[in-house]
Amino acid sequence: MIRTFRYSYVQAKIYGIMAKTYVGANFQDLLRLKKLEEIYQLLFPGQREETSNEPLSADLESRIRRAGVAAITDVLSMIGSPPPEILVHILRKYEYQNVKSLLRSIVQQSKEEWQVWDLGKYSQLRLQGVRDPRKVLAASPYAWVLERSSETQMFEIENELDRDYYSRLLALAQGLPPRDRTGVLRLVRLEISLVNLIWALRLRFFFGLDAQAAQPLLIPGMVDTHKKAIAELFEIPADSAEGWRKWKFSWLLEDQLGEAFRGPDPVRAEQKAMQRLALRAHQLFHQSPFTLTPLAAYFKLKELETVMLKIAVEAARLSVPDQEVMAMVGAL
Repeated sequence: MIRTFRYSYVQAKIYGIMAKTYVGANFQDLLRLKKLEEIYQLLFPGQREETSNEPLSADLESRIRRAGVAAITDVLSMIGSPPPEILVHILRKYEYQNVKSLLRSIVQQSKEEWQVWDLGKYSQLRLQGVRDPRKVLAASPYAWVLERSSETQMFEIENELDRDYYSRLLALAQGLPPRDRTGVLRLVRLEISLVNLIWALRLRFFFGLDAQAAQPLLIPGMVDTHKKAIAELFEIPADSAEGWRKWKFSWLLEDQLGEAFRGPDPVRAEQKAMQRLALRAHQLFHQSPFTLTPLAAYFKLKELETVMLKIAVEAARLSVPDQEVMAMVGAL
């Protein structure tokens, strides 16, 4: 009963925040701003320090990262201690990205300062005061990547990290009480399926792998119909527009299947996948009140919002017309 009351309190708080998120119509309005200074003032009014030596776009992206994490950690704090483990794990998706960034800097022997997400007390990486990425990883639960890096390609280690993250996420969702499980599991399974579909497209069309070689690299937890669709993905002739139209997930490619079609573009398909995930998260946010479902959906929407804001900053920096950006990302 106490936890249900907390959920209702937090959900009431974030209803107002949701109306201001830059996913959907608000994002389209943001794209109409053509200067980085205008975007900065809209997102963080009065917070730009004119004396900063950091480039405006880098400063803005840094603030977007911090704001994205803060939106989630603030909710975790409102729930009380300890917050549900699955919500903390959703936040730690950023930490898995940190691990990838740290490992890349080691492998590439980069001297540049790393850009990481600071999860505060929820971080399992000791980032404060440590400038050696190897020491950071060695003192963390992710130390295993250091040993793997000497014998494995980077993309394979990143794939192992993805499979580890999603396997744990699925296990946590399956272990929830029934009233929380249904909606959260629906969101988690959809995300896993979409991640696998895009990854399978990349493995075939970017890496040249067949179904047998790709299978061990996929994330477990898909329903049988989605497994079948991925198997079919490797059998459809690359340039067969008709074959892809008949595919179960043809909507991922619907904007590509014109006269000039020569094969699926996984990058454009990924934007379609993001749209579908955002739509489902929006739907679930308004379902099953006073359970974990709206909170998990909110976390996902804030994650997607961070991606969209970074796209808007890059578009303004490169002077990309808003129509081109919308054509790429759709009405996310």
